[in-house]
Amino acid sequence: MRKPTPLSRPRARREATRGPVKATPARSVTVSSLTPVSEALGGDKSPQEVLQLILKSARGITRASSASLMLLDRETGLLRVVAAEGFSDDSIFRTHLRVGQGVTGWVAESGVPLRLGNVARDPRYVRVQRNLRSELAVPLKSHGRVIGVISVDSTRLNHFSPEDEALLISLAAQSARVIETTRLLEEARRRAEEKGLLLEGSRVLAGTLDFAQVLQRLAQMTAEFWRAPVAVVYLVSEDGKELSLAACHGGSDSLRELTRLPVEGTFMGRVLKASGESPVVEDLLGEVRPEARAVLEANGLRSAIAVPLAAQGRALGVLCVFAGAERRFEQGDVHLLEGLARSAALAIENAYIHRRILALEETVHGAEKSALLVELAAGLAHEIRNPLTSIRLLFDSLVRSPVAASVQGSEPASDAQMIRKQLDRLERILEGYLENARARASSMQMRRLDLNAVIDESLLLLTGSAHEGLRISCTLHDDELPVRGDSTQLSQVVYNLVLNAIQALGPTTREGRRGRVEVRSGAEAGQAWFEVADDGPGLPDEVRARLFQPFLTTKKQGVGLGLSIVKRIVEAHQGTLQVESPRADLGRGVRFRVGLPSA
Repeated sequence: MRKPTPLSRPRARREATRGPVKATPARSVTVSSLTPVSEALGGDKSPQEVLQLILKSARGITRASSASLMLLDRETGLLRVVAAEGFSDDSIFRTHLRVGQGVTGWVAESGVPLRLGNVARDPRYVRVQRNLRSELAVPLKSHGRVIGVISVDSTRLNHFSPEDEALLISLAAQSARVIETTRLLEEARRRAEEKGLLLEGSRVLAGTLDFAQVLQRLAQMTAEFWRAPVAVVYLVSEDGKELSLAACHGGSDSLRELTRLPVEGTFMGRVLKASGESPVVEDLLGEVRPEARAVLEANGLRSAIAVPLAAQGRALGVLCVFAGAERRFEQGDVHLLEGLARSAALAIENAYIHRRILALEETVHGAEKSALLVELAAGLAHEIRNPLTSIRLLFDSLVRSPVAASVQGSEPASDAQMIRKQLDRLERILEGYLENARARASSMQMRRLDLNAVIDESLLLLTGSAHEGLRISCTLHDDELPVRGDSTQLSQVVYNLVLNAIQALGPTTREGRRGRVEVRSGAEAGQAWFEVADDGPGLPDEVRARLFQPFLTTKKQGVGLGLSIVKRIVEAHQGTLQVESPRADLGRGVRFRVGLPSA
């Protein structure tokens, strides 16, 4: 923290203590202006009304052109304008000073008043309005600690006298006590409000798992609590370059048309990336692009707070509340909004997981359905092709027989030609189905994957499939298991093997014995592997011998293609598939082990 220069401090002390200061009879009446301040605590005035009353008194007793009150933010160490009187616009409220910076910062650092007859001659002066010529600044102290500064200004040179200084010191002494007490009361009120908001937020947001509804409720709660005209939620794209509007409460249709914003160069983007800048934007119109500026102006929005939203340890987007020119957000608002965002995190995370489960189910089930149809078609084609080949051989034998030769050119010969054509057509159709199955195997979207992540996502889909009394345990390798593969198809492999184990344990768990499914992963000899094991009844020898053939099933429902698909996908990934039943460690149950080349 910069110390005042040795040359400037004596001057301030001389001006502040030049002779005994006494109120003259002509000016003594102005002391009555202090009375309303001392009575402020007895009324029901809001903190802002108390601050404005102090400034009105300061301006009145010194006949100043304008006045401002800055309070020291204990967390940021900045002096912020919290009240002002007599300025031509509200740009004064965007003034933030470090302790030691400017006239006000110097007074806050030194703890002594400073009276300037001509501000243009003092290098410390920070100009906030062009026509101001003189200034008087007095520290606000509570228990010997500076909590802020009262400043009065005049358009005239040498306007403020020692008597003005004495009166402002007296006003500051009374005001500091009032401000500190009011601030403590306000903090207590805010803490109570925060607890209420967070409890209500948890209750309301936990009422749904729909991701869009959670975000919309969050936007609505935010706007209603802050009595703000607009609150929005923007979500970040997968590549982290764009924000898209996900929920909006309040505002016009034109505001909802701001559906996409770039992360780079926007205040929401800076908040998302946790750049360390203040999440409060007091001059919103100066922060946005021209097309957005017109929309914000039309909606009367001038300031905003934005905080990041996160789930599962990753940034999802931004929660932002807007206000008009009459509202100024404070650091307490920031803490409260951050608290709400943290409180909402669990609901957002649950809804986010739910959305992922639905998306994964749709993807995997859609892919599985497609795979089933292709596998079914290929299986049928294969099963039909064998007898069809026999029919053709017999037919060719018949048409070459002496009996057939005696009827050349007759109607039976014409029928034979038609039969040959239809046999050729059937073979072409069957070959088409087989080619389709082969083509599907070659159209996989191969990329680098973490096998552990594939297993995690697949198990999410099975959270509701386990029978009562069934236990599923998952022990994954500590490090990432990189493989090259198609994430959707590998998810099918995990899903089918675990679901197969769960279904195999159905009868045993209903008989009263607790069933167990174990999923493990690891790496060895250039391979990443995972295994799915159960402690069920195991596989009969006759079933085990034909386990991966299409249409083999021991269940009342299903067509017996699940394990056939698993085998085809594993082989397409140049992997290995092993089965052990009964398990060597238990004497019962089944263990499937899939090995894939490490990437």
